[in-house]
Amino acid sequence: MPMTQNYEVESPIINSPFIEPQCYWHIEKAKPPVKAAGRRLASYFYRVPEHSGKGRKQKQQEEMFEAAKGKQVDLAVVNDLRGRIKQWRQGEYSGGVAYDGATLITKELLTLWRSEERLQRLFFAQIEAVETILFLVEASAMYRVGLLKIPQDELSSTAQAAGLRSFVRYACKMATGSGKTTVMGMLAAWSILNRVAAPRDKRFSDTVLIVCPNVTIRERLQELNPALGDLSLYRTRQLVPPQRMSELRRGQVMITNWHRLAKKESNRVNGDSAKVVTTGEPLIISKNAGKANESVEIKHFESDAAWFKRIQKELGSGKSRSAQWLIFNDEAHHAYRRGDESDAEITLDEDKELAKKNAREATIWIEGLDRINQLAGGSRQRGINLCIDLSATPFYIQGTGNEVGKPFPWIVSDFGLLDAIESGLVKIPQLPTRDMSGATEAAYFNIWRWIQTQAEADGHSKKLTPELVLNYASAPINLLAADWHLRFQDWERTAKQQHPVPPVFIVVCRDTAIAKEMYQWLAHGNDNYGVAPPWFKNQPGQEVTVRIDSKVIDDIEAGGSKEETQRLRMLLDTVGKATWAGGKVPAEWAELVRKHNEQVASDDHDGALQWLDAQIPPGRDIRCIISVSMLTEGWDANTVTHIVGLRPFGSQLLCEQVVGRALRRKSYAIDADTQLFAEETAKVFGVPFELIPFKVASTDPTSSPPEPQRIYAVPEKAVFAIRFPVVSGYHDCGHFAVSVAWDQVAKVTLDPMHIPHTVELTPLTTPDGALAAYGPGDKPVLALNAWRSRFREQQVAFKLAREICRRWQHDNGAVAVPMQVLFPQVVFATKRFLAEKLECKSGTKACDVLLVGESMQAVIGALLEAIKKGASATSAEVAVIPQGTAGNGSTEYVDFYSTKPLYPVNHCHLNALVADTQKWEQSAAFQLDIHPNVLRWVKNERLGFFIPYRKHGILAQYVPDFIAVTATGLQLIIEIKGQMTDAAVRKSNAAERWVKAVNRLKEYGTWRYLLVTDPAELTEMLAV
Repeated sequence: MPMTQNYEVESPIINSPFIEPQCYWHIEKAKPPVKAAGRRLASYFYRVPEHSGKGRKQKQQEEMFEAAKGKQVDLAVVNDLRGRIKQWRQGEYSGGVAYDGATLITKELLTLWRSEERLQRLFFAQIEAVETILFLVEASAMYRVGLLKIPQDELSSTAQAAGLRSFVRYACKMATGSGKTTVMGMLAAWSILNRVAAPRDKRFSDTVLIVCPNVTIRERLQELNPALGDLSLYRTRQLVPPQRMSELRRGQVMITNWHRLAKKESNRVNGDSAKVVTTGEPLIISKNAGKANESVEIKHFESDAAWFKRIQKELGSGKSRSAQWLIFNDEAHHAYRRGDESDAEITLDEDKELAKKNAREATIWIEGLDRINQLAGGSRQRGINLCIDLSATPFYIQGTGNEVGKPFPWIVSDFGLLDAIESGLVKIPQLPTRDMSGATEAAYFNIWRWIQTQAEADGHSKKLTPELVLNYASAPINLLAADWHLRFQDWERTAKQQHPVPPVFIVVCRDTAIAKEMYQWLAHGNDNYGVAPPWFKNQPGQEVTVRIDSKVIDDIEAGGSKEETQRLRMLLDTVGKATWAGGKVPAEWAELVRKHNEQVASDDHDGALQWLDAQIPPGRDIRCIISVSMLTEGWDANTVTHIVGLRPFGSQLLCEQVVGRALRRKSYAIDADTQLFAEETAKVFGVPFELIPFKVASTDPTSSPPEPQRIYAVPEKAVFAIRFPVVSGYHDCGHFAVSVAWDQVAKVTLDPMHIPHTVELTPLTTPDGALAAYGPGDKPVLALNAWRSRFREQQVAFKLAREICRRWQHDNGAVAVPMQVLFPQVVFATKRFLAEKLECKSGTKACDVLLVGESMQAVIGALLEAIKKGASATSAEVAVIPQGTAGNGSTEYVDFYSTKPLYPVNHCHLNALVADTQKWEQSAAFQLDIHPNVLRWVKNERLGFFIPYRKHGILAQYVPDFIAVTATGLQLIIEIKGQMTDAAVRKSNAAERWVKAVNRLKEYGTWRYLLVTDPAELTEMLAV
């Protein structure tokens, strides 16, 4: 019997969650992963956002990134503190006395927190973050000798001149799912209990304020209120001994979202506008600055003192005694002081809006803290004793005026995503590392970049429209959705009875337009972009897919009162939850359900509304979420299993924020044998963890770009002017019969090298996603076997025929050819096309055309064009040309500048030719200029002359190379094409259609299309 070799893939999880990491995965390209002893150094990885090219072409920018990788940057302060805290913990310099310098209360709490006998052991990540703060406040001096200086949040000169005082900030970097809320509870208890025990010890405070980004987090953090007693986190997580709870309740913990720190207008009384109120501080607000309708308005806002008095009344209970506050900034990357850097490079409208939102949020947040620091402690001392930032990503974000992606300088502890993965605290994100194409980077690793490359290669404009994005994105989404469905089926078989909450699929889109089109495709089954996954289609009374736009997110965060905002907030809050918290239905949801059910009971709807049961949380059955933002921060659903990123990514912050939505574990059961957490995974397409630093290439100061030169119509050469019709579409009337000229039908090729249908995923165990392929862990392969089994050949033909008929009626009107006449003929033609004109390579199947919008539209376009050409003789398609100047183009309107090479011309209305090629266009221009049969000609550059057609189902414009007029009056459209691709055939067919439709009008002379594959043959072809 031949010997077999057993090979077991090592798990990425190699550390206990309860002790300091003992090892880490060290990964290098083309080498097996090595389990390195010790702990990974704290560091960060910086890359310039992808839109920071400062005007460079995207391709050049990508090449620059590939060639100019930098090195990781160590977090020196964190690494220094780690060693010192370990010494402090072990009592290395104090005769074995642990935590020398700490109070008795602190040591009592540490003993409780570190106990191995706890019902719920605390994670080392939580213990270390707390120990770091305690060390900085309480450790004896011998342990702090030579400690690196911790940079602080320095005030600007303007703020200092205004009399503001700085306050101490420490940031704890903790991966999503590692327990930041518990850390806040531990530190709040530590501060309050120490202050109660020693009222004169100014190191501690019994006044605690927690500031968070939104209402969702604010409501969840209510468990940090000591007044809840045994229901508070202090008892449910055993953070405070039972006998200390009465002392803890002597302090106060205030919890608010940043919106409530904004100053209110003083001309509003009890929420109503007062007619005459001029109290408060005046603020001059300029509207339409710099414009003719500029106006100035004076508004009055409450004074700082009035603001502080209101905040104390709204948030506080008055139990505390200390004048100095302990502040927690939850999701602290929102709380920063603006820097001096310009945001001018932000070009995308949605990014500009996000930057403005971030800036407003940070301004209100920080200014609120500055006022507390100024007023809470009186005139002689600062009001903030200590400010602790907690975030998985304490980096500067867009709109900060700081360098995007750089960390806050005051980070003092770091338990990052890779540490959390290796300790099993979070799900393991699995990323595409290889696919059928064999490319260095798997196509779906960075879907946005892949779509840009594919669209450019296919001749589309650089501007990615929603239609274009979905035409390509349908393939990876269908592939990942098929894997989601396998997990869904497993859930139905094994877990639905005990946990009736399905796995969740998230699509994060670049903008609202893409999100809207994505929702139409997934939730409504719009099959324009390939057959949509049927599992995400909404049905009457069964909402399984929801779209959350950025404006809705903003309203949710602010606690908006609109009914739809309330509904969506309740829905998002209950995704992944089988029942309401505590079994109690919130009053506002009960009211929404009551109003809805009253409408159902009335006759004022079309039957689509269904009765709702208020006991069932609205998010329980959600399977798919389409979002423009990263969803509400603090959103803690643990059922997310798949994520697709359909947007540009350029920073560690953005990647980790998006993937963070899928990182929360479902189970925290320890394996009895390994004493480690079991693996849980989330599959991620399109969120590229390329976190190795990149540098922006410096420009050569000695080289200057060429001077732009003017191209224009020369008045003295008006005799060579060329005029042409501007065709906007076609109109067809008459009897219709399908008669396809099969020898002229363009083939469509399904090639997995172009759009992969098999992808291997690897767990993320390295900061550079490209290196993940060499890392440890299971490497699942996603393929289409299950998806393909859903479609028979006849179904494929029917679905394609249906779309062709819809397109025909859209272009020609539903009255032109009744569906019952058109459809049977088109189905027959579609079956023949699939048999004769569809080339399936490398294991692809005919049904794969339904998977990919780009392939589906190619089939539809080829058949539609052939059917139009094969219409019966009674058909008379004519061009639609707008009235007036909109329908009449001419060379006399040309006037532009170009830095491209110029070529001299004679029999042309313009002063020169702009060359886009090295030789071919120049050769063609020379032959046109000297040919005796050519009266005048022009290169089609910014003339406004185009041929409308559909490319993969999307309306497109084909711009031929030249127009020429012969001595016989024949008007030629000339295209120079070296290779006849499928795209060239489609354009040629579109041009022939244009020529026939325009010639039938008999108003614009006679036109002909010349397709030249060899420029040397042009002279002979012009002798017509």
